[in-house]
Amino acid sequence: MFRVLTCLSGEHDWRLVLLAGLVCFVASIVAVNIFHRAIASQARTRLIWIAIAGAAIGYGIWATHFIAMLAYEPGIPTGYGIVLTALSLAAAMMLTSGGLGLAASDSSRWRAPVGGAVIGAGIASMHYLGMWALEVPGHVVWSFDLVAASVVLGMLFGYAALAIAVRRQDRWMSLVAALLLTLAIVSHHFTAMGAVEIVPDPLLAPAALSLSPAFLAIVIAGVALSVLGMSLVGVLADRRLALRTRRFEEIISQLSSARQQVEASQKELEEQRFRLDTAINHMGEGLCMFDAEKRLVVCNDRYAKMYRLPPELLLPGTAHRAIIRHRIANGILKGETSDSAATQVLATLNALPAGEINSRVDELADGRLICVTRQPMPGGGWVATHRDVTEQRRSEAKITYMAQHDALTDLPNRVLLKEWMERALSGARCGGPSLAVLMLDLDRFKDVNDTLGHPAGDALLKSVAARLRRSVSDTTLVARLGGDEFAVIDHVSDPVTEAGLLAEKIRKALSEPIDLGDHRVTTTTSIGIAIAPRDGTDSDEVLRSADLALYSAKSGGRGSFRFFEPELDRLLQARRSLERDMRSALANGEFELHYQPFIHVASGETCGFEALLRWHHPQRGMVSPAQFISLAEETGLIVPLGEWVLRTACAEAAKWPDDLKIAINLSPVQFRSPELVPVIVHALASAGISPKRLELEVTETAIIQDSEAVFTALSQLHDLGVRIALDDFGTGYSSLSFLQKFPFDKVKIDRSFVSELSGATDESRRIARAIVRFAVSLGKTTTAEGVETREQLDILRADACVEVQGFHFSPPVQSEKVAQMIGGRTPAAAERPTVRLAMAGAAS
Repeated sequence: MFRVLTCLSGEHDWRLVLLAGLVCFVASIVAVNIFHRAIASQARTRLIWIAIAGAAIGYGIWATHFIAMLAYEPGIPTGYGIVLTALSLAAAMMLTSGGLGLAASDSSRWRAPVGGAVIGAGIASMHYLGMWALEVPGHVVWSFDLVAASVVLGMLFGYAALAIAVRRQDRWMSLVAALLLTLAIVSHHFTAMGAVEIVPDPLLAPAALSLSPAFLAIVIAGVALSVLGMSLVGVLADRRLALRTRRFEEIISQLSSARQQVEASQKELEEQRFRLDTAINHMGEGLCMFDAEKRLVVCNDRYAKMYRLPPELLLPGTAHRAIIRHRIANGILKGETSDSAATQVLATLNALPAGEINSRVDELADGRLICVTRQPMPGGGWVATHRDVTEQRRSEAKITYMAQHDALTDLPNRVLLKEWMERALSGARCGGPSLAVLMLDLDRFKDVNDTLGHPAGDALLKSVAARLRRSVSDTTLVARLGGDEFAVIDHVSDPVTEAGLLAEKIRKALSEPIDLGDHRVTTTTSIGIAIAPRDGTDSDEVLRSADLALYSAKSGGRGSFRFFEPELDRLLQARRSLERDMRSALANGEFELHYQPFIHVASGETCGFEALLRWHHPQRGMVSPAQFISLAEETGLIVPLGEWVLRTACAEAAKWPDDLKIAINLSPVQFRSPELVPVIVHALASAGISPKRLELEVTETAIIQDSEAVFTALSQLHDLGVRIALDDFGTGYSSLSFLQKFPFDKVKIDRSFVSELSGATDESRRIARAIVRFAVSLGKTTTAEGVETREQLDILRADACVEVQGFHFSPPVQSEKVAQMIGGRTPAAAERPTVRLAMAGAAS
C-alpha cells in the first residue's frame, strides 16, 4: 500500500490524474444509465443497449488508463504501441459488455457477483494490455502481490456497483453505482501502477511507429469527453421519451381498461338477467308478482303452465282479476265455472290481510293440490308461490298409514290400536256399550320359525291375519301388536257371552291346518280377554288386564282362552314382589350353592359334584329353584346370577382334590350375553383351577333357541379344555342332530327315563333301557341322574353307564358337607399357577 501511495504522489501529474478521474466518472454515469435502459428493454433492444453501455464504459476505462498513464512520469521517454493500444480498447469494450449483459438478463442472486467479476476482468485485461503497449528504454518489473490486489479491487467494486444498479434505478442510487464503478477502475489502475517498476536500459529505444504521449492525451481526452457527453445526452433524452411514452401508454391503458369495465358490466348485467330468467323459469314452483294496483309484474313459465294461461294474460300490467276469472271460467279450479263463483273467489282473495303472509291450498279440477303462499311487498302488492303438494300429501298420508299399520300383515299396529281404544273407551265410560279386548298369542310359533325358517313364519302370520279378518265383523278392530301377538277389539252388550263366543270362533278358525306351500302346519292360539270399563278405564290398563289373562291361559294349558280376574293381578303383584326380592337377594348374598356328587359306577368313588342354586329368603325361607329360575330368565337376572354361580363354584372346587370335577348348568338366556365366555375364563383364572375340571351342562332348549350362537360359545370353551355335557338327553327330538354338530364330552340321561327303569310296565322299562343303552353306545361319558334305588343302579351298571347321580347316594349338600364327604383328601396346589397363567392368557 505504501508503494502505491508513493507512486501516486511522486510519479504522477495531479492535473492529469484529476482529468482521468473525471473521464472515468462521466463514463460510469453514462454506462449506469444505459444499463438501466437495457434492463427496462426486451430481447434485441436490450442487446443493443448493453453493447452501447459496454462501449461507453469500455472506452471510459481505456481513456482513464491512458490519461493516467500520461500523468505517470517515470523519468525516461515513453511511447505506446499502436496495435496493443487498440487491442486493449477492444478487450475493455467486449468484457464489460459481457458483464453488463449477464447482470441484465439473469434473474438469479448470482448475477451481480458474476457480472462484477467479468467487469473486473475487463478492467484488468485493458490495463495490462495497455501496460504491454508501453514502450520505454528499459525493463518493466512487476510486484505480483499488488497485481493480484488490483484485480480483486476491480472485481469487488464492480460487484458492488452492479448490486446497486440492478436493485435501485433512481437518480441518487445511479450516482452511487457510477461512483462505485469509478472506484473499481481507478483503484485497479493505481494499485496496478504501484506494482510497476521500470529499470532503465540505454540500449533499448522506442519503436518508430509508437504514439507520443502528448498527442495521445489530446486525442483521448477530446474524443472521450465528446463521445461520453453525446452518449449521456442520448440516454437522458431516451429516458424522457420513454417516460412520456410510458405515461401515454398508461393513459391509453386506463382508457382501454375503463372501456373494458363498462363492457364487462354490461355483459355481467346481461348474464345476471339471463341467470335470473333461467332460475325463475326453471323453478319447481309457480311464481308471480303483482304490484299495488293488483297488476302483473312478472311470472314464470311454471305458473303459466300450472293454470294454462294464454300469452295475452302473461303480459306485464295484466289485472289479477282477469287471471282469476280465466282459471274459474275454464274449469281449472275445482268447483263452479260461473261468474258468481269467480266473484266469490275474488272477494275471498281481496279479504286476505294485505300486510301478512298467508297460505292456502287450492284443489284443481284434475285432482292436484296447489299450496299458494302470498308474501306482501313493502310498497304494496305481493309475491306468491304456487307449489304442487299433491305427491307430498299422498306421501304424508302413506307415511301416516305405515306408521299406524303393520308392514307384514297390513293390520293396524299398537299405535292405531290405542287411538281407537281411547275413542271407544270414552263412549264406554259415558254409558255406551262395553268393550271386549282379546289378546291372542300363537302357541309354539317360534318352533315354526326355527324349523321351517322365517319366510314360513311370515307366511303363517299373514294367514292368521287373513283368518282373523274373516272371523270378525266390519266394526271389529284386528291389530298385530308384534311378533305372534294379535289383538281383537269389539263393542259388546253382553260381555261374557259375546266375548266368549268371539274367542271360541277365533280359536276354531286358527286351529284349522294352514297350507304354507311346501309345508302344512297346524297351530293353536291362547287368548286372554278383558272387558272395559270393568277391567280398566284407560287403554294401558285394559291391555295389561288382557295380557294377564293371556298369561294365565298359556300357563293353564295352551289352545284355550281366559277372562281377566282380579286374582291374576294379585299373582302379578306377587311375581313383581318376588322379582324385587330376588334383586335384593343377589346384592345381600342370600343365594347359596349346594353340591350333589357324581359317583363312578365301576369304582363307587366320588368323581365330582354338580353345583345347584338355592335361595335362603329371610322371610320366605328356602325358595325352590322352580319358583325363581324361570322368573330370573324372563327378567334377565339369570345373567348376573349365573356369573355369581360360576365364580363361587370354581372357587369352592379349588379347595377340592384336583381329580374332582365341578358341573354347572347354563341357562339359555346366558348364551345371549357376549360376556359369557370371558366370565367363565375369568372365573377359572381367579380360582386357579384347570379348565378340564369344569363341566358345563347345556339343555336342548338352550341350543334350539339360538343354535349358532350357542355352538360358537361352546366351541370356544371346548378349545380351552372345558368339558361340555348335553343335559336332559332323550327328552327332545333334536338330540341326534346336536350330537352330530358338536363333540359333547358327556351325555346326561334325564331322570324321567331313569325312574322308568324300575317302572310298573314292561314297555316303559324297555323304552327307558333302550335310551340308556343308546346313550352308552355313543362312546361318550354317560351320566344317569335321579338314581334313587338299588335296582336302578344295578340296571345302569349292567348297561355300562359310567356315572350316576341321585338321592340313592346323596342329596345336594352344603359346602361344609362336601369337605366331610371327600375326607382327608387335599388339593394338589402345585398345578395351580400353571393353570392360572394359561387361563389368564386365554382371557387376554
